[in-house]
Amino acid sequence: MNSSETSIRVVCTGCGYRFRVPARYAGRRGHCPNARCRREFIVPIAAPQSEPHVRSAAPPTRRPATRRRRPRDGHRLRGTRARASGSATTAHPVRRGRRTARPMANGSSRGLCTQRSPAEQRGAAGRRITAGRWKILAGVAAASIGLGLLASFAGPGRPPTRNTATAAPQPAPDTFPTVVLPFLQKYCMDCHSGDGAEAGLDLAAFRSTADVLQARKRWEKVFDMLDFEAMPPGDADPLPAPEERRAVLQWLEQRLFQLDCRIVRDPGRVTVRRLNRAEYNNTVRDLLGIDFHPADDFPSDDVGYGFDNIGDVLSVSPLLLEKYLDAAEEIARRVIVDVKPRRTRFAGRKLQGRNAAFIASRGVWAMASVGGVSVRHEFPRTGRYRIRVEAAADQAGSEPARVKLSLDGKHLKTFDTKGYRRPAWYEVETHADAGPHRVAAEFINDYYNPAAKNPRDRDRNLYVGTIEIVGPLDVDPASLPETHRRIVTCRPGPGRSLESCAEDILRPLAFRAFRRPVTDDEVHRLVELVRTAVEHGESFEGGLRMALQAILVSPHFLFRIEQGRPVSDPAAPRPLTDFELASRMSYFVWSSMPDDELFRLAEQGRLHEPDVLRTQVRRMLRDPKARALADQFAAQWLNLGMLEEAAPDPKVFPEFDDALKRDMRAETLRFFEAVMREDRSILEFLDGRFTFVNERLARLYGIDGIKGERWQRVSLENLPRAGLLTQPAILTLTSNPGRTSPVKRGKWILENVLGTPPPDPPANVPQLEATQKANPDASLREQLKIHRADPACASCHQRMDELGFGLENFDAIGRWRDRDGKHPIDATGELPGGIRFNGPLELVDVLKRRPERFARCLTEKMLTFALGRGPEFYDRCTVDQIVRKLAENDYRFSVLVTEIVLSEPFRMRRGDPLAPPENERSAGSTADAAADRRTARPQ
Repeated sequence: MNSSETSIRVVCTGCGYRFRVPARYAGRRGHCPNARCRREFIVPIAAPQSEPHVRSAAPPTRRPATRRRRPRDGHRLRGTRARASGSATTAHPVRRGRRTARPMANGSSRGLCTQRSPAEQRGAAGRRITAGRWKILAGVAAASIGLGLLASFAGPGRPPTRNTATAAPQPAPDTFPTVVLPFLQKYCMDCHSGDGAEAGLDLAAFRSTADVLQARKRWEKVFDMLDFEAMPPGDADPLPAPEERRAVLQWLEQRLFQLDCRIVRDPGRVTVRRLNRAEYNNTVRDLLGIDFHPADDFPSDDVGYGFDNIGDVLSVSPLLLEKYLDAAEEIARRVIVDVKPRRTRFAGRKLQGRNAAFIASRGVWAMASVGGVSVRHEFPRTGRYRIRVEAAADQAGSEPARVKLSLDGKHLKTFDTKGYRRPAWYEVETHADAGPHRVAAEFINDYYNPAAKNPRDRDRNLYVGTIEIVGPLDVDPASLPETHRRIVTCRPGPGRSLESCAEDILRPLAFRAFRRPVTDDEVHRLVELVRTAVEHGESFEGGLRMALQAILVSPHFLFRIEQGRPVSDPAAPRPLTDFELASRMSYFVWSSMPDDELFRLAEQGRLHEPDVLRTQVRRMLRDPKARALADQFAAQWLNLGMLEEAAPDPKVFPEFDDALKRDMRAETLRFFEAVMREDRSILEFLDGRFTFVNERLARLYGIDGIKGERWQRVSLENLPRAGLLTQPAILTLTSNPGRTSPVKRGKWILENVLGTPPPDPPANVPQLEATQKANPDASLREQLKIHRADPACASCHQRMDELGFGLENFDAIGRWRDRDGKHPIDATGELPGGIRFNGPLELVDVLKRRPERFARCLTEKMLTFALGRGPEFYDRCTVDQIVRKLAENDYRFSVLVTEIVLSEPFRMRRGDPLAPPENERSAGSTADAAADRRTARPQ
């Protein structure tokens, strides 16, 4: 580049390298000249600037591979952004990630609606935005930079694609020292500075924009508190003027949450995650065809962001490993049975004695008087079995010692033993049903005569060494379980080797279990297991059981592992393979493995095609397995787990019991499923005028003519109820044991409908119970009004309480009422902006006036569930696009699911660059990474 040539300044946010490009390349596609980055971008068309002293295309100072630091201009994106150095800026809009808003007031919604993880409920911010987690290599090859820069622009210009970067607007002038810092000093630092800073927040430590960006999560919390007017507290003196607060919020918004949706977007990276309990059970069901729920015995799954399928919190404990091994053994035993009679022996301590003593030196149980030994055994199939017992005796008296065999207490046969202490086998054949049974051998004719002259004639005793069960004896191939016949498709025999037969069985089984094609080496190892087992005396079926156990404890079965399609840059976003995409789809909609059609399309390499994805989503939502979307997603989105902990006061609500609690939960899930199956508008979650009841719920609703346990769909047109908000499950879980709670109900609406969760209350806020005790004759509304008189309580309660008052006509278990004791119900409310309502139906109507707010919140929650990770900053563009599609298609449920599946975060993943050395990580990155881990780990 000669000294007189004009240039355009470009900053690569992939690696932070700054360089200039000759203006003649404006509008063309290029790559970052850093050989270890090579991000693609479009040179902006901007007003050129003469640059007589330009920085040459020489490599930056070389340093070891480090984590990428946050760009100082507040943008945190994976792609490369080109920025004009002149005054020209693009006319395209820039997505503001979060905007100040009040619930239902005019204005835009605040950023991502997040379900807080347990750690976040202690005060961590609800967005996982950590530059420390973005790892790239920062070293460059010096000799290639100069040549690579010009070579990047050698080709003809191409128009930008949907995901191509264009020039971002120039950042606003930095007003931190002139606006933000004076605000903090005047209104905040009296409490939040120095070693004794309240909540551990020392704002005096932040002296520049760079300091703020190094602690982004902490400042997101500051934003929340300022936005909700929770801080400075209402009793502070002085309080900031509204325009002062707006100026600081605007600065934080620009620095923390500004996002340009036109550049190459980061699809995020999902942690390798194990199957949760529901997914494990469903996968075993669909893989092997057995109605068995082994994961019910597993430890509970941890929860993050409101869901139990978040990879960052799904740990594997030693106890869970033990459970995996036990479950694999039990599943294999149930699925594959022996064609030849199976022989099972129980001896020594495996037997249980009753009035018997175990003689360890002889390995037998001795019965000196009437007693016996028994064992509990799982009979694999219904059929005939041979039961044998090895016994010996001390003979005395006129008759031999007798041993009685029984099955579940039913007498089978009694045997006379022979000889003196001479072990012998005694056996009987009997019919037994499949399942657990107790087999017993008993000594029934004790004899003792100490006066006998011959010592051997004085005492009759019985000794039992072993109980053996053989069977089933009458195996008919047609009577074998369907699971066995579906899996064991051949047996070794003339012209068919054990190895070839085992491979024919295990290759398709491992393919479906691992949810991808298996390698020859993987199949070979499984076949070797079968061969080794047979060589050691196991049957062919026994060897297959061992191989199946190996499959079920393999990480490829237990974990969902994604690597994406190979690309030249290991750090670049990459599309998922079709098999990985099939698993994402099936575990999203079904909480289970892909079916044959998804596997077939993946094998053909067609599943990633948009039209194919749309067709498959529609098919999957029609499948009965889509009930899992209600059981897993809806139940967690709506916090129905809290219903299990609800315990209304039995003195006040004697009709509330476990059966009614189960019915409440079932009603809500049936309602969700109806919206899903019938492809209704998601807005019917707010205003749907129908529900499902049985006799118990109909009595609670005041609906006549419903009898019995059968569920019936009923209209709510003549009742003051609509959608989820007025269903007993939601009303009960948001109440206290003895009364309603407008606070809890309002908070639930803010979090799950509006997507504006309130900040956690300050530690020194007085409890509402103190107000109640001091004012026992006041109505609940009056008590809350007194509580809100405390400036520390006013800002949050003003929003939550008003929403909750709209549901006050429903008592703590969801029944309609007109009075609360001696006080008439006042269900009026007023929201910021002067929006008034009276009662539940008017509240619902107010919530529906801004349908995009509810659509955004539901989209963000469902996207979190679908991806198995917390919401990230760069997901906002995807959410915007999905909400627009919903609005264009009457907010149909299928559109929501389809657009999530078609979105980039769902179909792609971030690459896996090498991690930087520990000593190269910046303090800010390390601190944010630690905060990330704390956020993800539940209490």
